[in-house]
Amino acid sequence: MDAKGAPLPTPPSPNPSGSRASATVDAPKPMLAFHFLRALSRVHAGPARRRTRTISRAAYSSMARAAGPRRAWSRALLRQAQARRSTTLASRRAAVLVRRRVVAGPAPPLALPRLTGRSSGNTSGETSAARAALLPPPPPAPRQGGEPARSDALRRLVPGGAGMEYCSLLEETADYVRCLRAQVQLMQGLADLFSCQ
Repeated sequence: MDAKGAPLPTPPSPNPSGSRASATVDAPKPMLAFHFLRALSRVHAGPARRRTRTISRAAYSSMARAAGPRRAWSRALLRQAQARRSTTLASRRAAVLVRRRVVAGPAPPLALPRLTGRSSGNTSGETSAARAALLPPPPPAPRQGGEPARSDALRRLVPGGAGMEYCSLLEETADYVRCLRAQVQLMQGLADLFSCQ
C-alpha cells in the first residue's frame, strides 16, 4: 500500500503463462496427496529393497492418477502399473497352483485376456486396457530438421515420450516436471512431519 492507503499496482509478469502454471501445480496436490497416502498405507513390511521399490512405484502411480489420463506421460505410467499388476496376479495364480500340487495332470495354462472385439464377460474398457498393456511402446519418432540432438534423451526420460513429435514432447515434459515438483514437495512435507515426531 502507498502512503494514501491505496494498493500498489502489481508489475506485469515477464512470463504471461507463469500464473497459469502455478495454478496447475496447486490443483492436483490434494489428489496427489490422497492417492500417495492411500498407496503408502498398502505398503507392507518386508525387505528394505522391496519396500523402497514399492514406495517408488506408489509415488509414480499416485502422480499419474492425480494428473488423470489427459497427458501421455500419465497414461504411460498407468499402463506400466496395470501391466505390472497383471503379471503379479498371474504369478500369484501360478504359485497357488504349485502349492496345490495338482497330481491329476499338468496345470491348465493361465488365461490371457482375449484381444478380439468379442469378450466373454469383459467390458470393452478391460479389453482395450489389456490390449494396450500387451503392445510394445511406439518406435521413436524420427528427428525433424530443427530439433536438437538432446531431444532423444528427453524422449527416454519422459514416460510415453518415445513416439511424440518435438512440440508435444516439450509440453508433456513441462507438465511432467510440474507434477514431479509437486510430488517432491509432498514427500518433503511428509519427511518433515515424521522427522519431528
